[in-house]
Amino acid sequence: MIKAVQYLPISREIEVLLTDDSRHAWRVDNLEMVINVDGKIKPLPTPTREQLIDVIVYGGGAYIYWPQIDQMFELEALMNGVYGRESWMKRLNSTVAA
Repeated sequence: MIKAVQYLPISREIEVLLTDDSRHAWRVDNLEMVINVDGKIKPLPTPTREQLIDVIVYGGGAYIYWPQIDQMFELEALMNGVYGRESWMKRLNSTVAA
């Protein structure tokens, strides 16, 4: 479970401290942030530094949540390398492999 979370602006990473005192970080640019517009999923415009700094632990430590941009990510998914929907992961993995 997540004990604390913070956004690191210089590296553009989200860092979590777990209850076992281990630290983990993910690049925010690798996380699929989306909005629902008229029933269609669309990419969220690039969040500002201020929006990304406003991140909290949510759901008893199971999630990280950005209230200003209404984005939530499950710790278990992040730990398993899942940062978005299947199509996002395919695109992300193709750029890493290149």
